[in-house]
Amino acid sequence: MKLDEQWIRAHLPEDCRDEDIDVFGGLYLDGLKIMSEGERGNPDTVSYEAKDEDDLRWHQLETICHFVGKCDKSRTWRWYRARAVDGHWTYIEHRNYDYNAIEDSRLPGFERFLFNMHYAFPRDVWEKRVKHYVDLMNFWYKVPHWDYDREKLCFVEISDSREHDDHADIVEEPRPGSVVEVVD
Repeated sequence: MKLDEQWIRAHLPEDCRDEDIDVFGGLYLDGLKIMSEGERGNPDTVSYEAKDEDDLRWHQLETICHFVGKCDKSRTWRWYRARAVDGHWTYIEHRNYDYNAIEDSRLPGFERFLFNMHYAFPRDVWEKRVKHYVDLMNFWYKVPHWDYDREKLCFVEISDSREHDDHADIVEEPRPGSVVEVVD
């Protein structure tokens, strides 16, 4: 796929400007349409249709923002799922933690994506993505648990609510006997 590589690299944060930005495997350009190659004999499909060259560049940059940069995985979650026993999760609990929640592996990637976008995108576009990713982080909570600190560019907990599955009416939280190990 044709990329304006110089423009894209100039709009990425400095720490990831030298990274590989060829993240469009299985896609090709047909004018202003990004086409996805058909799989197993299926027809090719339109993945994205840009309004103009500028819109195409911004879409490509946003896509690349998902794949570049190192995620900060250094923060500690209070609970990690250890294994399932008889269909129920068991947990490892940390005495000292940054997040009073069960580990959500999406958070570091979401933070890095929003950080990358913050660097180059107009404020209104970036803010729309922030709201979308806050909604994604809160999907399994009846009461919002997460917000995004726009100054520090990271997710913050705003409640002590626990994950909840509306369909099965199940709150996921470590119950007595489900914590199999406590570590510092």
